[in-house]
Amino acid sequence: MEKYRSSTGKTLLIAAIYCLLFLAGDLCGSVVFDLLFSIISLPNSAWYQMFRMSGCLLITVLFFWLYTEKCLHLKRTDFRIAFSIQKWGVAFALLLPAFVVLAFLAVGKGEVHRFSLGDGLLIAAASMAAAVKAGVLEEALFRGFLMKLLENRWNRRVAVLAPSVLFSLAHIPSMDSFTAEGVALLIISGSLVGVMFSLVAYQGNAIGNSVLLHSMWNFVIASDILHITTAQGAYGTPLFQITLPSGNALLTGAGFGAEASFLAILGYAAVCCAVLFLQKKSL
Repeated sequence: MEKYRSSTGKTLLIAAIYCLLFLAGDLCGSVVFDLLFSIISLPNSAWYQMFRMSGCLLITVLFFWLYTEKCLHLKRTDFRIAFSIQKWGVAFALLLPAFVVLAFLAVGKGEVHRFSLGDGLLIAAASMAAAVKAGVLEEALFRGFLMKLLENRWNRRVAVLAPSVLFSLAHIPSMDSFTAEGVALLIISGSLVGVMFSLVAYQGNAIGNSVLLHSMWNFVIASDILHITTAQGAYGTPLFQITLPSGNALLTGAGFGAEASFLAILGYAAVCCAVLFLQKKSL
């Protein structure tokens, strides 16, 4: 990585290429599986999601590998892309979504939807495929390639803050509706969660713990396992649902949803503080 430290232009160019490869992998996966399943019919949309997410993951990983090793002549481990996981990483991955779910249950109404065992397992498998795909690829891009490139060119502060803000901005197109308060909440929460993932990656000196934390969060909070909304069935029928009594943006997260709520922000901040405590303790 030493040869990229002296050039701002080259650093930004390489970072941009990694971002384009990330987008290209998702686009190629979508096109391939849309064409394939326009010919082959599937009994359930969950099967399509499993194949599509797995395919996008594999294609994007292939793109990352080809560019890193064949073009840059570097290894994935040069960017902290390794999957070692520590006990504290497992603890954070379990405690963060548990805290947020319990907090929302305290203010909302929980409900369990009935499915057959087969359908329930399909929903869980499709949700896991989507969660792992996002966890692996987003952590590899933001906390792997981008963070290491910026750290080598500038310093750790820039390496943590810049990708974290970019991470929040990248989620704006996913908003259901756009308001000033909704965008502000997303930028604040998205940047903070990016900082959280970055601190976790630094603490483990690899992205393994942040991948686990990101994947578990998405599996529980951002999939068809659980929906946290103000309206019954607003986003389809999940396994579990928490219906909120108020449309207050701080509680609902406005146009982005529960991940941008103040309850989620409290969870992100708590994990950040805990990781900083671990870092201080290990000095």
